[in-house]
Amino acid sequence: MVTAVALFTALAVLLLWGLSLRLQNQLRDQVLQRAELRSQQLADAMAGQMEASLAVLDLGLRGLRTAWPKSREAFNEVEQQVVATLPKGLVSHLSVIDAGGTVVYNSLGAAPGTFVGDRPHFKALRLGEDRLVVGEPVRSRFTGEWLIVVGRPMFRDGVFAGAVHFNVSSEHLALLLGRLALSDNDLVGLVHPGGAFLARSLDNAAAMGQKLPADRPYLLDPVSSRGTFRVSGAVDGVPRLFGWQRLADSGVVVVVGLSHASVLAPLEGTRRQALLLTTLLSLALLAVGAWISWLLHKLERQQEAARVNRQQMEEAQRLARVGHWTYDPNSGATTWSQEICRIFGRDPATFRPSFEGYWQHVHPDDREPLEAAIALARASHTEVDHVHRIVLADGSLRWVRVLAQTDPIAKEKIYSGTMQDITELHEAQRALEQLNTELDRRVKSRTRELTMLNRDLESFTYSVSHDLRTPLRSIHGFATLLQESDADKLSDDGLDSLQRIQSSARRMGLLINDMLSMAQQSRAELRTQHINLSELARSVVRDLQQTDPARQVRWEIADGLSAQADPGLMTVVMQNLLGNAWKYTGRTEAAHIEFFGLGEAEGMVNFCVRDNGAGFDMTYADQLFQPFKRLHRLDEFEGTGVGLASVQRILQRHGGSVRGEGVVGQGATFCFSLPLEPVRQFLDSAPNQR
Repeated sequence: MVTAVALFTALAVLLLWGLSLRLQNQLRDQVLQRAELRSQQLADAMAGQMEASLAVLDLGLRGLRTAWPKSREAFNEVEQQVVATLPKGLVSHLSVIDAGGTVVYNSLGAAPGTFVGDRPHFKALRLGEDRLVVGEPVRSRFTGEWLIVVGRPMFRDGVFAGAVHFNVSSEHLALLLGRLALSDNDLVGLVHPGGAFLARSLDNAAAMGQKLPADRPYLLDPVSSRGTFRVSGAVDGVPRLFGWQRLADSGVVVVVGLSHASVLAPLEGTRRQALLLTTLLSLALLAVGAWISWLLHKLERQQEAARVNRQQMEEAQRLARVGHWTYDPNSGATTWSQEICRIFGRDPATFRPSFEGYWQHVHPDDREPLEAAIALARASHTEVDHVHRIVLADGSLRWVRVLAQTDPIAKEKIYSGTMQDITELHEAQRALEQLNTELDRRVKSRTRELTMLNRDLESFTYSVSHDLRTPLRSIHGFATLLQESDADKLSDDGLDSLQRIQSSARRMGLLINDMLSMAQQSRAELRTQHINLSELARSVVRDLQQTDPARQVRWEIADGLSAQADPGLMTVVMQNLLGNAWKYTGRTEAAHIEFFGLGEAEGMVNFCVRDNGAGFDMTYADQLFQPFKRLHRLDEFEGTGVGLASVQRILQRHGGSVRGEGVVGQGATFCFSLPLEPVRQFLDSAPNQR
């Protein structure tokens, strides 16, 4: 529709412009036609003047040829009388030519003897009848100006005896032609029957010596006496309307040319007004078309949005198994959406729903509760919200939830609402209840098993604490007594063996202590609270420095580091991480240990301990947190390999993690994270339950 309106608007604008241009062209043609008629009228008027001028010249020539045989004094007198009757400057001079074509007299006083017998105008006089002949312009040999020969033949006893000529100034004729009141680009011209310019009111000098093209109407048809035509000027190329008139006796053509610009100049204002009006109307049409298109586009978008919303609603109802319905108790009219029809297994195209038909599908055991719910809603003016079963045509049962309401303000009570198929939800709830029951049973069973395992672990811990430590203390004690009492009786190998026994007993004691510590840390109840890790780290550092006051280490503990964690367990974490940094920088000059934070990310707060000590090979990084795994020899750095394993277990119990990076000889960095919110430990107290 929008495209059609746009095309219609464009067509209307094109038609408007076409009509406007057509009317302008018609008006232009009418003006040009009137201008052609005017140019013809002007040519007629100018032709009358030129005929009068030629008649005066012819009269003078007739008088001169009559006086020529007389004495020179008599001829000069006649000459003076004739010249006095002519306009001043029109005739340059008078010439008399004998029958052989030789100039025998020239009023300029030039010596006779000039031969003009080969000139076309003389040939026309000698061979023609007794008539006035107008020749083509020639440049004067005496004055250098362009002259037009106007002559009459002389006869003696019926025999050609010569000719008498007036040499007429072409420039003077051009001035006479220019007196016609025309515009700057309009012109009046005299054209020789042969096509040469005799005179031209505009730029006469440029026209002299030129001939007009042979396609001009007065040259194509020498018999025609008048006419009009349109062509660009031969001299200046200006488009003009020409009217012409041929002089009867001489054949000279008077041409009046009116330029298109001067003719159409009065129309320019009208043309501009027409263009402006057409433009305004076009803009108005485009604006109206754009407005209508915008309205149609908006309507189409609204219709499309409504269609999409309808499809989305139907799809949402299908996915949610929800349909809507209406019921008019006065007329019994009932409408169901497609989803309700699908719930009942009906074809929406053919099924006709009804209120009575719905009651037939309600399970018999659920009809009475449904009626009671409807009655209560009517009495209390509230909505109906009821879950019941329906029986489909194939006998299968479906659980549905029906919501119903009515507009309390409306005069006619029309009920509307929704129906949702909750069969799968109902079955899922029953399955969830069964699963919860089974899960509760399994949790209780696993709790009993875990309690028993914890009791066994306590028994094992007690056994390690008493049954293993007592023999170790005896071994270490007797070895010490033996060293103190009989050291002088033992050989060097014996003393070395005795020292190995003491060292192994001490190492075994440390391992037992670490194992007990790990067991206690794994079973200890988490009591999370806000901890200032910066102060905790400084406390650990003070304890480490007391073990070797002479040692110089540059410590950098960032301020304001805190987390939610168990204080006792986090003390173990900091003791192990900072203690390892202290231990592995023991052989490093200018030892440097840092503790800093990395900020929060994805619900975790991150911290790092970095040193410039011995470092480790990343090839064995997977063994860092395995109990009793060591990456350095015992003679290099003492330890049992339990510390980092304890750190990892403590942080995992908090819901955090730890990772390490190192380079041999350049130091190591251990970063750990803790959750911003403490993790609940459901079984922390289980080992203490009896």
